Amino acid sequence: MTNTQSKISLVQFTFFVIQCQIGVGILSLPNRLHPIAKGGGWISALIAGLAIQLIILLMWLFLKRFPDADMYESVCMLFGNKFGKLLGFAYVFYFTLIGMTVMLNACNVIKVWILQATPWYAILILFTIACCYVAYNTFKVIVRFYVMASILIFPMALLIALGLTRADFSYIFPITEAGWWNIIQASKETITAMYGFEIILIAFPKVNGSSVAKLKAISIANGFVTLFYTFTVWICFIVFSPKQIELIPEPVAYLLRSLHIGIIDRTDLLFIPIWMITVVASIASYYCAASIGIGHIFNLGNHKKAVPIVGIIAFSIALFIDTPEELKVIATFTDKFTYIFIVVLPLLFLLYSVIRNKKGEQYVQKKS
Repeated sequence: MTNTQSKISLVQFTFFVIQCQIGVGILSLPNRLHPIAKGGGWISALIAGLAIQLIILLMWLFLKRFPDADMYESVCMLFGNKFGKLLGFAYVFYFTLIGMTVMLNACNVIKVWILQATPWYAILILFTIACCYVAYNTFKVIVRFYVMASILIFPMALLIALGLTRADFSYIFPITEAGWWNIIQASKETITAMYGFEIILIAFPKVNGSSVAKLKAISIANGFVTLFYTFTVWICFIVFSPKQIELIPEPVAYLLRSLHIGIIDRTDLLFIPIWMITVVASIASYYCAASIGIGHIFNLGNHKKAVPIVGIIAFSIALFIDTPEELKVIATFTDKFTYIFIVVLPLLFLLYSVIRNKKGEQYVQKKS
């Protein structure tokens, strides 16, 4: 249960979700969408936003039944302490795995675009320390940092918008060349690039306001991120030809590398450090969520003691994954694995709580 004084406001919650959602996937998303959806890839991003909104609604229907408990606490109320903690441990594994995967992809981008001569382990160490440093703070302090970091999204959008100076709108026509079915199918690529919203399973009870107000805050955040991703994909689609965009692994970074602003020869070196702050925030959210789970399972009192454990585990595994092929394998695995934890399990939790008519208020009454 969360103390009222340690809770965050609805506005802070909105910025928190935004920071959780924007991650590594934005750099490579246009390259992943175009082979499937062609010029209609930006529509796929919009469809993905709608699909994520439905998943958020599913999670919200479950969370509002236990308004003062996070997911770790609510599953213990539903299934008992032993099985509930087992499910909680599964989510700890999930959050650690996703956080590690995002960190691996981010380190790979840094290795390719900026620090080619730097050893892989050194980049991993720097990322792990930065993410654990953020995750080690109280939830309220973490959110305050995210609110400040959200200001950097606007320079990111402005730099991407400079691509309009090289636009050729004929590249996206005909928009429905791939067909509507392929455009809809391609939305799965965007959903995987926008992971992070599932952190609401942990953050929901830590926010002041009614359940409906919290849903509005999450929806605003998801809407903003959807538009930001759609805008980014659209810009890349009108700057690069269809053949070019399918050959460039990170079109966003390549676009910025080719742009010049006054005396700044490589705009990508301005963009990537800004983007790194957002990525660190996204990874730290997963590590924090995993640490909260460990704290709950082993009754540690708070999550701080568990943060180094999560960081060491993630770093130790990531250290042995250093080739593009291995990165692709683990990314593909996590993309498919994730749906179990963001759709299947929340749906089962909701159905079970409705069928058994279990709510958080009943648990509080029994405890008292």
